[in-house]
Amino acid sequence: MRSLVLTLLVSCAFVAAVSLVHAQGGPPAAPPAAPPAAAPAPAQPDTSPSLFEILPNQFEAGGRWSTQQGDAARFQRYTDFGDGLLVNLARIRREPASGEWLFTGAADNVGWRDQQYFGLYQRPGHYTVTGLWNQIPQFYSIDTMTPYTASGNVLTLDDATQRAIQLGQATLAAYVPLAPRFDLREQRDIGNFQITMTPTTRLDLTGAYTSQLHTGELPWGASFGFGNDVEVALPYRSLTNDVTLGAEWTNGRRLLRLAYDGSWFNNHSEELIWDSPLRLDDSATAPGRGRMALWPSNSAQTISAVGFQKWPHRTQLTGAVSYGFWTNNETLQPFTINAALPQLELPRDTAQAEARVFSTNLNFVSRPIINWSFSSRLRRYDYNNETGHVNIPQFINYDTSIKDSTTGGPEPYAYNRTNFDADATYSGLEPLTLTAGYAYNATGNEFRIFDSTGENVLRLAADAVGSRWVTFRFGYEHGNRTGSGLNEDLLVQIGEQPAMRHYDIANRTRNRMNGQVDFVPDDRWLLSFNVARGNDDFDDTGFGLQESSFVTFGFAADAQLSRGWGAGLTYNYERYDGLQRSRSANPGQENDPTRDWTADSEEVVNYVALFVSPPRWRNTEARLSWDYSFAEGSYFYAIVPGGPLTPPNQLPNVFNKLQQLHVDVRHRLSSNLSGTFAYLYEPFRVYDFAFDPSVVNGIVQPSSLVMGYVYRPYIAHSVVVGIKYFW
Repeated sequence: MRSLVLTLLVSCAFVAAVSLVHAQGGPPAAPPAAPPAAAPAPAQPDTSPSLFEILPNQFEAGGRWSTQQGDAARFQRYTDFGDGLLVNLARIRREPASGEWLFTGAADNVGWRDQQYFGLYQRPGHYTVTGLWNQIPQFYSIDTMTPYTASGNVLTLDDATQRAIQLGQATLAAYVPLAPRFDLREQRDIGNFQITMTPTTRLDLTGAYTSQLHTGELPWGASFGFGNDVEVALPYRSLTNDVTLGAEWTNGRRLLRLAYDGSWFNNHSEELIWDSPLRLDDSATAPGRGRMALWPSNSAQTISAVGFQKWPHRTQLTGAVSYGFWTNNETLQPFTINAALPQLELPRDTAQAEARVFSTNLNFVSRPIINWSFSSRLRRYDYNNETGHVNIPQFINYDTSIKDSTTGGPEPYAYNRTNFDADATYSGLEPLTLTAGYAYNATGNEFRIFDSTGENVLRLAADAVGSRWVTFRFGYEHGNRTGSGLNEDLLVQIGEQPAMRHYDIANRTRNRMNGQVDFVPDDRWLLSFNVARGNDDFDDTGFGLQESSFVTFGFAADAQLSRGWGAGLTYNYERYDGLQRSRSANPGQENDPTRDWTADSEEVVNYVALFVSPPRWRNTEARLSWDYSFAEGSYFYAIVPGGPLTPPNQLPNVFNKLQQLHVDVRHRLSSNLSGTFAYLYEPFRVYDFAFDPSVVNGIVQPSSLVMGYVYRPYIAHSVVVGIKYFW
């Protein structure tokens, strides 16, 4: 700045002196001849890194201010946009000139609920150590209210209010004054430590430890049946520890890795006990409290081996195999907490649940001759349930009465899956490449309505990637799945229609196609178009999913224009359709087809993304982006014309619309300092007929005590102003 001021002063003095000489009337003496001026040097392009680039040594510090109108929790679902000091994108890298060692560290959102820290220390050829700590918040609601008081895993209500409602002296509305508003949150804290040692150039020894603490409260349904629904804030605390040990040897043409993985899940709240809002005392027809089992503590141990072998003619075989032991031996919960009912004897004291899991994966790739390549894959997964059948002839239904079991107790579900597929590719029609593939997918089930299913899949694809200015890809897939060993008695036992089918194993015909074309007319433009369509038909399904389909298409344009301008535009359209069939029938009406009804669903999604990056101007850089997403779903219910069913009232459409506007500006203040400005504008609109404020307008519903959790719109603004220091 001083040089600029001095230059201006000297220039002004020189101009003033020349003007003064001209004003005195005498022409100035001719100056001596000057040598010819040298040609100006060509302008050099600015090759300094962008101010938006995350550098090896830097940090950003500043202040953040956010405002929200409406549902502040949904705006901050997995993040933290609180007001205050923000230290973010802190990075450090240290490495001596000798390259003996390397250290890198990172810290993001320091001190906030979504903070993250990472570190790495490496001595090349000897060992590498990394560490990570990450916090992931989940903010459910600021609207929740509950009259329940938590003491560990026991939720209690005011006894006097319970008694008054039991005696008919009050209604559920009596709980409203006893229900304070609170924030419903949960959080995961994840720590990870890894070490890799290299005792020789061909051998690596690895170890890793991960610990995940999950705490907070979850929205939870804890009903006493259809006539007494209850929604509570479930207190939750669990700890998961994972350990991995491995050894890997390779000589370039061969590789072998042996590993052990252990996982231990410890739930500190394995059951939930809660008071009934309708009564204080137990009776033979209604309980005063409820109890349910939560996720049991369990463990899994797995040993595995992975390797590959390379042969001539560009041929390689890769394989992986693993065997796992899963156990759960937690104490079984009694059938009821209702002291007015008989206590049925448990079949055993603990779960004694065990499973054995075996999986293998083989991949073969070969290019034996020019223009031809072949690949094949074989995958097998076996989940063997070793728990054994548990005989439970009777159980307590909703803590109100004893019922006979139609199945005699739960059956130990098990399954296996085998997938084989192969592809052949011919590239002799340059730039066109043709691929044909076949796959067979088989599943074996225990205690499902089909003992097994098999699916044959044919794939065809064409690619053009060698053209100078256009590339494209087209693919088509046809699959046919059929089941065998149908046992409709399993459906009858649980009171379902024998013609019902489960869509994941039902007979199905599938057709899918997709295509994409990219145009690159020059190094400034990229244009891309894509389309996809698919349909699943369940022709042999009497009740359940009948068909589903999807259609998507989109385009994208990316431009790097003259003078440093950059811009991009993306648009995607998606539509999903489904048709389901059911029957509304009381006992004795099960075979009446006039009582059938259908549900036709459709969801349409429109997505637009736009970004603009102006050229750098006087040490200032800017970025602007805008994202728009609108999804709308509809349901249409139909009945048999002239049938006995009452015509249904159609539900209104559900929708959500989200927009995000980001504006980021950076200005270089010196060689290692820049100012930063970031602005986020995010409006969100939503409607759902089940969670709209017009429906859930309080914690008391006709037969329910809820927390008032709803879907609400919001408008949010967030500004961050700070500095970026780099060195």
